[in-house]
Amino acid sequence: MRKWSAVFVFILFLCVFPAMVHADTPPSIVLDGVTIEQQTGAPAENTGKTVMVPIRVVSENLGYEVKWEKATQTVSVLKGARSIQMVAGQEEATVNGNKVSLDAPPLIKQGTTLVPLRFVGEGMGLLVGWDNGTKTVSLSSLPPVVEVDNEEDSLETPGSVSLAELNSINFSGNQLTLGTKGNITPKLSTLTNPDRIIVDLPGTTFSQQFIQGQASKPDGSGSFQVTDSSFITQIRYANFSNSPATVRIVFDLSHIATAKWSHGENQEILIDLTANGETTITPQPAVEIPNGTKVVIIDPGHGGRQSGAVSVTGKYEKDFNLAVGLKVQALLQSYTDIQTVITRKDDTELSLQQRVDIAELNHADVFVSIHGNKFTTPVPNGIETLYTRPESKELADILHKYVLPITGLKDRGIKTASLHVTRETTMPAVLLELGFLSNESDEAIMFTEDYQNKCAQAIVDGILEFLGK
Repeated sequence: MRKWSAVFVFILFLCVFPAMVHADTPPSIVLDGVTIEQQTGAPAENTGKTVMVPIRVVSENLGYEVKWEKATQTVSVLKGARSIQMVAGQEEATVNGNKVSLDAPPLIKQGTTLVPLRFVGEGMGLLVGWDNGTKTVSLSSLPPVVEVDNEEDSLETPGSVSLAELNSINFSGNQLTLGTKGNITPKLSTLTNPDRIIVDLPGTTFSQQFIQGQASKPDGSGSFQVTDSSFITQIRYANFSNSPATVRIVFDLSHIATAKWSHGENQEILIDLTANGETTITPQPAVEIPNGTKVVIIDPGHGGRQSGAVSVTGKYEKDFNLAVGLKVQALLQSYTDIQTVITRKDDTELSLQQRVDIAELNHADVFVSIHGNKFTTPVPNGIETLYTRPESKELADILHKYVLPITGLKDRGIKTASLHVTRETTMPAVLLELGFLSNESDEAIMFTEDYQNKCAQAIVDGILEFLGK
């Protein structure tokens, strides 16, 4: 009888005090709507008096450098002219040379420094919050989106509000392509310390297709590192607000950049980014162009630090682009009435505007940019031909007609896209995506000599037909 009484008391304890069962669960940290992965050994914790967060985890996600001096028990957080110093056990910290009082002294646990939550806000200029119910630390670079009062809105019932959906995210060539469903008008803003670009999608939620295919977490949030840009380091995305529904995308930058958006095909939203202070060049025509000679610009995408997509076996898109570009140049050189200019003939890094300048100063008749495609999942494959301006459509149609059959890959069609090199040039300009490096089957043939030779010959045949040769 006593045994059953003990069991009954234990069950009653679980029912009345369920929260105590999970008392050891560490708080989660959400930065700009995206949950930060914490070290299992020393995560955030609630000491009862204050919430302590691991300073290294927060700092490094914001682009700060963290240094630890074991002899003095000092942790330094640095970014540009901004500096923060803290000493374990001391209730004062130094922010840019000024003393700041702490709610509690920093703790050192398993090599990780934990500091009071309020200090993170004061020291790094973040909005901080603590949800005791969900045990969540919230850190925000921007205030939450505030719904504008509207009398007409109040007449609608919650069930009558139809949300747009984000179906996919794809990044290439300093352009973010968002596959969407519904009417979305993005709101762009910039932040410094560290440098970021914020893209908010009002009235939008993640589709089930996105959550199942691209999201890192069940709530749709996630992030991925960027390897093919000289100034974008990471892209993060999350459901930033439920009222009103808002999806937020954050570009983490190595230095200041600007962004603008446009509508693509099939309800796509295109976000083009350009680094501020990009150096410009003033290229001159390679040779004097005889009368009647046509000038063709061949543009192998990426180069230098900008590797482009990294294939499933670790190969670089920039190498594929250059190999095909050089083959096209060699084939065209046999035509005496065509002057071929290639934007790069080695692993040189060029900005998008530099490529446009080369075409404009050489008074080109045709511009063809060569690329390999990629996606965040391995499923998409095939050939795409992209153009921006109506006067480029004929060139796009002809090149696609020649390239597609020789590859044997899936036809992904001829599409309009707001790409810098096809938008800012004034001659017919096309960007060819000659397969997906993120797809195992496509990648297996893209780096073969035979495939590259076939692509080069098809591109030349298309250019010749367009020029009437």
